[in-house]
Order: sequence, then C-alpha cells, then structure tokens
Amino acid sequence: MTYSALSKKITLAFLFLIIAIAGYAQKTVNNPATGFNNSPSSLKITKIVTSDSATVVWFTTRYPAGQWIRIPKNTYIQDNVSPTKHYIQKAVGIPLAAQYFMPETGVVSYQLIFPKVNAKATVIDYGEEGDNGWKIYDIALQKRKTLLPNFIYSSWYDKDNSNLEVAFFNKAVIYQNKVWSYKSILKKTTGNTAISITNGKETRQLLVSELKNNKINLTADRKTIQLSQTQVNCKRLISKETYKLPIFRNDSATFSGYIANYSPKLGIKTLMLYIDNIITGEQENQIIKIQKNGYFSTKVGIYRPQRVYLRSGLINENNIYLEPGKPLFMIMGSENLMYQGPLAQLNEDLNLLNKIDLFDYDDMKKKIVDMKPNDYKNYLLNLQKTELTKLDSIHQLGTLSEKAYQIKKTNIICRYANHVIEYNWHYEPANKDNKKAAEKYPSDYYNFFDKKIINNELSVISADYDTFINRFEFLPGVKPESYSYTYNYAVMFQALKENNIALTDLDKSFEKFISADGLSLKIDSMDKSTQDAWLEKRGDFIKIFNNKSATNFYFKKIDSAFNIDKGILFDIMRAQDILGPIVDELSPIQEENLDYALSDIKNQFIKDYIRLKNEDTKKQLIANKKNGGYFVNQTPKVEADKILDTIVSKYKGKVILVDFWATWCGPCLNGIAEIRPLKEEMKDNNMVFVYITDESSPLATYQNLVPTIKGQHYRLKSDEWRYLADKFKINGIPHQVLINKEGKVVNPDLGFMDNGQLKKLLEKYL
Repeated sequence: MTYSALSKKITLAFLFLIIAIAGYAQKTVNNPATGFNNSPSSLKITKIVTSDSATVVWFTTRYPAGQWIRIPKNTYIQDNVSPTKHYIQKAVGIPLAAQYFMPETGVVSYQLIFPKVNAKATVIDYGEEGDNGWKIYDIALQKRKTLLPNFIYSSWYDKDNSNLEVAFFNKAVIYQNKVWSYKSILKKTTGNTAISITNGKETRQLLVSELKNNKINLTADRKTIQLSQTQVNCKRLISKETYKLPIFRNDSATFSGYIANYSPKLGIKTLMLYIDNIITGEQENQIIKIQKNGYFSTKVGIYRPQRVYLRSGLINENNIYLEPGKPLFMIMGSENLMYQGPLAQLNEDLNLLNKIDLFDYDDMKKKIVDMKPNDYKNYLLNLQKTELTKLDSIHQLGTLSEKAYQIKKTNIICRYANHVIEYNWHYEPANKDNKKAAEKYPSDYYNFFDKKIINNELSVISADYDTFINRFEFLPGVKPESYSYTYNYAVMFQALKENNIALTDLDKSFEKFISADGLSLKIDSMDKSTQDAWLEKRGDFIKIFNNKSATNFYFKKIDSAFNIDKGILFDIMRAQDILGPIVDELSPIQEENLDYALSDIKNQFIKDYIRLKNEDTKKQLIANKKNGGYFVNQTPKVEADKILDTIVSKYKGKVILVDFWATWCGPCLNGIAEIRPLKEEMKDNNMVFVYITDESSPLATYQNLVPTIKGQHYRLKSDEWRYLADKFKINGIPHQVLINKEGKVVNPDLGFMDNGQLKKLLEKYL
C-alpha cells in the first residue's frame, strides 16, 4: 500500500470519525413523541437538539393574551439513565425567572437550554419543581416509532351523532367506555389496518379503513360506521330532555376515565373527587385509584345532578357534571377533555359555555374601591344581564342541550346573587389602605332576588345554589350580629307534649320546679341533682329545641324582608343545622326526638335523607369501636411547660406531625379527612401523627370522633392547651407543628399544604 493510499484511508477514517462525533454531538428531533403532559393545551415541545455540550428544548406556549407566565429557576430536565436533575442554564426568546406577559396572539415560542444529558438516554422528563409547575414526561430523544399508521392516532367521532366512538393513543385504545391495550396490528392492504385489542377480560377486533378528508370507516362486531377526526363536522343530535321534579333521587353515578399517557413513574397513584353535599352543607371527598394503564373508575353516591371536582398532582378539573344512575367516562391529559356515555353532551356543552363568563375577580377588586352598595350591585347585574343574553342567543341557535341551558341559566342567576351579597366582604379589603368601612346596605339592596330561584327545587342542579344557601344564612343587614336566647322551660315542656314525647318520672319531677313565666326554676341545692339529671337526659331535645328557635327567629326576619314562604331554601338550611352534629361530630339524634327535629321540614326526600344519615352514624359508631390505628393516651402528669417534650420523647426516632384541632372545628376535620390517604400511603414509614385538643371538645363527641382518626391522641386541660398555644403562637386552628427524629421542632407552623407538598416535606426528614 502506498503512502498516499494509506494517507487517503486515514483521512477518510478521520472524516468518518468527525461525522460520527458530530452525529453524536448534535441530534435534532422535530415534534418529539411525549408521554404525560399536565398542560397539553398550553405547552408543546416542537424540537429537541442534543449535543455533547447542551440540551436545547424548543417550546410553543399558548396562554391568554395579557396574562403572564414564568420560567422558574428550578426548571429542570431528567433523563432515563441517571437520577440527576439538570437545571436550566439559559432561556432564549423569554426571560428566565421573571414574569412574561403574553402577546395579543396568545402564542410565544422560545428555547430553554440545559446541560447535556447522558449519551445513552432515550427519553427525558421536563419539569418545574412544585406540584403546580408544568411537567412533560417521556419526551423521546429519537424519531417517533409507531405501531399504527400515523393518521390513526387520534380521537374519532361518529358522523351520525358526534359521539366519541374510539380514541387511539400510543399505549392504549379507548373504546366503549373502557381502556384497551394493543394485542396485535396487521396492515391488510394500503389504508386498511386490523387491530386486535384486549383489556385482560375480553378481546375485540377492529378494522380501520382510511378515507379522505380525515375520515375513517371502523368495522367492529360486523358493523361498519363512518368516523370523523373533527367533531364539528359530525351531525349533532341535540338532547331536548330537561330536568323535572322530583329532582332528588338517592342513587350513585359511575365516574370513570383514562389519563392519557399515564405512567406509574409519575408517582401519583390516586385522584381525589370532591362532592358538595347540599343537604349536609359539607364537602365530601372520595379517593380514586389509578390503575397502571391510566384507567380509573369509582361509584359516586349522589342524589341530584351536580358538579364535582377532581384534584391530584396530575389533573385538576372543576367542571364535571354527574347525574344519579348515569355513567360518565372522561379522557384527560390530552389536549382537549373528551367524554363518552349519556352525560357526554351535557359536559361538552357546559365546558363550552364557560367562555361566556364575564365576571373578573381582579377587575371587580379595582372597581369596588369607589363603589357604593347599589353601584356595585348594578355593575354585577349588568354583567349578569349580558351573560343571560349571550346564553339565550346560543340557546336559540338550537345547538345547546336543554339540560346544559337549565344548569347554566341557574348558575348565572345564583352566582351573581352570591357576588351581590358579598359587597362588604370585598369592599373593606379593597379599601384597607384608607380604612374605609362599607356603607350599610340600603333598604332596596336585595330587590333583585328571583323568588322562583330561591324556592325552586330545580335550583339544586346548580353548584352555585350551594353557595347561595350559605350566603343567605348570613345576609348582611338581615342576619342579626348576635342572637341571644333565654331558656323558657314552660315552652320547652309544651313542645315535648305536643310532639308526643312520653314524659318520664324525671320529667314530671323537674316540671314542678318551673316558675309561672317559665323563665326560671324554683330550685335549691337539694334539687340540683334532679336538674343535672334532667339536663343530661333531655340534652338532645334541648339542643334541637334551641336550634329550631334560632332558625325560626332568623327565617321570620327573612320572610319579613322578602316575603318568602318556607320551601326548599328553608328545608335545606334546617337540614344543615340538624345534620351538622350528626355528620361532623358523629352525634346521632335519639329516635324519640327525630320526628320533632324534622317536624318543620316539608320536603319528604330531605326528611328521609336525614333519617338515613342518622342511622348511618349509629352504624358508624358501632363499627368505629372495631377500628384500629388510633390510640387515646393519658396526658403526661407533668408541668404544662414539659407536656409536649414528654409526649415527643415517646416517639423519639420518628418524624412527628402534631395537629392541634377540635371536634367543633370544621376546617380541622376537613384537613384530617384530606390527609387520610397520605397517612395510609406513609403508614410503613418512620412517621407518627399526634393529635392534640382540649376540653372545648366535648368528651362524648371526642370519644365518637377519635376512632375515625388514626394516630396518637391527647386531650389536654384548658391551662395546658393555653401554654402550648402561647408556645407555638397558635391564633387559630387547625395548626400543625413538624418535629424531626431528634425531637427538634423544625417547623412551628406548617400552614396549608396539599398532600403532594406535605409528602415531599415529610420525606426530607425521614
């Protein structure tokens, strides 16, 4: 071999090496395949360029014009080879760690530059630390490899009715309200693909034939239907069904769905569904487990058509409408929410109707500064009028289901009524700098109330009617600032007799002590034991009697102000008063007093529901006695300043979360319920939950509730509680304190955290 030939070979080899290095050093992937995206309609990755010096990710973000976005400093990428997070170095086309206000187009493109990733990596995750940050998982670093022809990967709607028939994703197929996996794929001829799908229990065969104009024929079960990729190009059969009385029905709804491109590595295995119970006045929550393929399903006990709320570190949805006895299947995590089942059209319509909402909270805060009550009311009622006009215009086009129209109209009326009632709540915070107090409401302030809505049972279809009832209970200018009641024992005894409650010998002995006017007792120290025994015996009845008196006193003021007869509004207000102790404090009403408690409620369903809840609580109390996982401890016999140290010493070597609470504290009980799934998730960790209350929690109620709260419990004397309240500057409850394994307080006031945030914090100390 000559030198020149050898030299040529070396030169060529070197050239090939340079090309190979360059190939490794810079690789571009356009429109890379991605896994789960927690904001698919806002955030898109259009290109990734990797090299031996950096990783550049190209984004297109869509967000409302004038609103701002921010790229935080702790934005990162993480490859699938190393656990190391590579934090952002530079941003091009958008500022880093600063507010960027979206242009009029509502679209911005930019690049984020990160350190190089491992050369062996095949995918990366993009994230902004914190549960609310944007996240995209499984971003491919090579060109997309697909099992199916690309045109099939989409959602397909029935041309004859616009219903979602099938949706093909990378890992799953959604068909007939179920999640299926690919079993086999066979391209029969050009444009024809046979797909075998399975869900573990059954197998289906689908034949997809490509047509022109983004259409396909789908053949399944010997039936062929034409589908369109675009729902608006399908014929839409508008439902004319309306909500009618009776609206209450004790039943359940099946809520299920699919989280597109879900992966267990996301670390979130559950969703939380929140259901507003209008009769109890409480918000109930329900855990939903996510299966490995992204499927979830649960039965939701509801008794009226209503909105529910879905929360998790993956997805937050505020507008999901369910009905008793009907299923809803949702596809989430893709660019648009999609629905299957008999409630699909209703949910589609209500989502679209959100666009006509005009109320802007920030705008209201600016304007209310200079508004008197009637100015504020007129400002809101003008917005309401415009929304109602828009709604009626859409309705007249014949493209809106009747139920969606009913719900939205009721929502608009109730929502603006709520806003009007809230004048003084917003006015004073807006004027906090000049310390201007809100004016008294003029006598004609509430003349806009629609009495048909107030006492129309169909109003309960609106989530805003829940809030309306709450606002009505505390009407400024109508609700007394304080309400004092003097026991009238004679009236009390009259109520006992009128309600056919059998008088005992104890009742007859005590009745003799009642003065002529009924306001006092002719009693001396010798008779004190009879008084105490009677108050204990009739405590349940007395509580109901006083509660009724207060409710009736206020409703008389409402009736005199608005001339509103007792109807559904009163029945629900009364039911919430009755059910509060039953549900929150697990204190059922004695059977002999139940008819009396329900005597002024007209709605039979509500009466029956209260009875049902009362029985449920009795059963729960029996079941709770068998519960494990809770421990009632004696308060240490030490000085008040040493109580917490003594308690903490029992659990040395464990991370301790101390929760100061009370049985009468609604936010405390809600927080305890909220954290329940996290406690279950962390039960095998070196962790202990300590619950501390004082004598303001009635002993009987405390004993009823404690078995429902897993953890270590202590009930302190008032002096002992005051010492700890001073030590930790407890101005209100709930109040949580975090203590590390060494027994040192590392956070004296945690403040509000969702379960995801709290879990991350606790894991730092485990």
